[in-house]
Amino acid sequence: MSKLFLDQLKKQIQQVQIVSFDIFDTLLLRPYTCPTDVFLHMEKVFHKPLFQICRIEAESAARQKHRDLYDITLDMIYEEIDDEFKDLKQPEMDWEKMVLRTNPEIKAVYDYAKDQGKKIVIASDMYLPTDFIAAVLRQNGYDGWDRLYVSGDLNSTKCSGDLYRRILKDMGVEAKQILHIGDNKKSDFVIPQRLGIQAVRYLSVFKQFRQTDCRYDRYREGKSLSLGLSILFGVLAYDRICRKYTVNTPETGYWYDLGYLYAGPVGYAYTRFVDKMVRDNGIDGLLFVARDGYLLQKIFNTFHPDMPSAYIYAPRFLNHICRLDYIRKNKTQARAIVDFYRAKSPELDKLFDESQNPHDFIQTNKDLFLPLVEVQMNRYRSYLNRHIPQASKYALVDTITGEFSSQKILQAALRTELLGIYWGICEEHTANKYPNRSFMGIHHGQAPDYFTCNWNFMEFLMTSPEYPIKDIGPDDKPIFAKHESPYEITRAALYPEIEKGAMAFVGDIQKWFSGHNIFLTGRDVTDWVNAYIAYPTLNDLHHMSGIYTGEDSMHEHWIPLFLDRTGLWEFIKSPKKTAKKIQKMSWRAPFQTFLLCLKKPITIHTRKLKNITIALLPYLNRRYLSLTLGNGASIRYRFMIGNIKGE
Repeated sequence: MSKLFLDQLKKQIQQVQIVSFDIFDTLLLRPYTCPTDVFLHMEKVFHKPLFQICRIEAESAARQKHRDLYDITLDMIYEEIDDEFKDLKQPEMDWEKMVLRTNPEIKAVYDYAKDQGKKIVIASDMYLPTDFIAAVLRQNGYDGWDRLYVSGDLNSTKCSGDLYRRILKDMGVEAKQILHIGDNKKSDFVIPQRLGIQAVRYLSVFKQFRQTDCRYDRYREGKSLSLGLSILFGVLAYDRICRKYTVNTPETGYWYDLGYLYAGPVGYAYTRFVDKMVRDNGIDGLLFVARDGYLLQKIFNTFHPDMPSAYIYAPRFLNHICRLDYIRKNKTQARAIVDFYRAKSPELDKLFDESQNPHDFIQTNKDLFLPLVEVQMNRYRSYLNRHIPQASKYALVDTITGEFSSQKILQAALRTELLGIYWGICEEHTANKYPNRSFMGIHHGQAPDYFTCNWNFMEFLMTSPEYPIKDIGPDDKPIFAKHESPYEITRAALYPEIEKGAMAFVGDIQKWFSGHNIFLTGRDVTDWVNAYIAYPTLNDLHHMSGIYTGEDSMHEHWIPLFLDRTGLWEFIKSPKKTAKKIQKMSWRAPFQTFLLCLKKPITIHTRKLKNITIALLPYLNRRYLSLTLGNGASIRYRFMIGNIKGE
């Protein structure tokens, strides 16, 4: 609701004696994009298969049975429902009471009408009992109304116009002295206007969210929403309104929003899976592996504060130095091990020749390495014993693995087998070597879905504000790397805001649903993150420009997360090289797209003379025109303006 619209609404309120409000999706909001999803949510929570379908059919049957009535009641609906669901009538009301929330936007209008001394009427086409609705309204801060009209109890509906006629008779005023506000085009706008009542159609919170977040409609194209996404978008829409209208709401910015919209849902969905694995496998001690486990532990503890858990360090580098476990052909890994122990052993330092292959050096001098490795492992074992909880069966929580390096070092140090819980497993051939459970499955040769379109972005969402560690000190505390890259410093500075937004989302879910699962799946959040990646806004381009990620375990090589600040001067110096660099970016700023179009304004693809494609400005983000001539099979001539790959 814009300020202009609100100001106009206040003027209309000043000119009438009575202000009438609709209830559902106007005064009160549910966190579902489809109203009947409330029944599906109950079905899953109460383990009542087919409840949603049977509940909808029972309502339809009740309306058919009582066609002589304008509306029906909840009792009539439950008279028609299958016996196995009859005990859900009170739980349905309890659930509605739990999930219904004040609409702060309309609450401001309601309070203004009261302050102006206007009489307040509340009217709804609804089967729920009047006393119940009155209690929910008061619970959500709506009091002091003059009349409450509920169609089921009164056998009158707004949709038929009969309920409005009853209001006019009861209130004893001319129709033009009433202003009605509601979201339904027919029952809240068209029908009252026909009776001479002033009416304002309120654009629902969810429709407002769709207008302000361009990704939603693009995401929805050709898809039906799962229960988890129905709730997710309902919660996101509500949060958007709350932050706009709630008094004393703290200032938020881009990184907080990124946490609330993406990091929070991702972490929530994954930790719900972790919770199930804990229960299914009799786990009584959880080890969240740094750095990806930092946010995950905080989210998990929101719902399970009594579960013994620890945030522990088990990076790949520690596995290298504590077990001499590294990829033999990877000279970077072998050299890192050699350099680490050269700093601790003058003898090794003296023996090493820069021209030597680091792997060969390790193998040749194993008798010197192994005592040092044993000391390092004992130090790591001491660190674990001090920091992990006592438990009979442990599981570790990490995100992506291929080598199972964290699980290997933890099992070796603790001298016990652990269950590894992962978002996804990259290497199929290693998956059966270690006990594990995977949220998004095992990579079987195709592009793994769980990586999203940019897995580095997922790691950016699920990380910590810490720097990488390089060792465990004699005091059993991690020794963090010094003189970190400026990109690492930037990431560490930004992440607290992302964390704050993510935890706000999780806190809202916890409060709204009293700890009940919202059934947000890995597929749901992966698709939602992919929508962010696929449809960047100018605001995204601005904030993500210059954000880099370390592409190797030693954090020595950094690449843009989405795009970098490559610009005109670099293009002038080396147009071919710069154009190639820009083409590789996940995102491009408008000016970078312009440079590409300047470098190559037209492309021609030919396959003999019978199949020719000509594209003008092929590197634009969108395709604006496409013309095709030919028989569609052997002969085809195409001309297009804009992105040659289409959208």
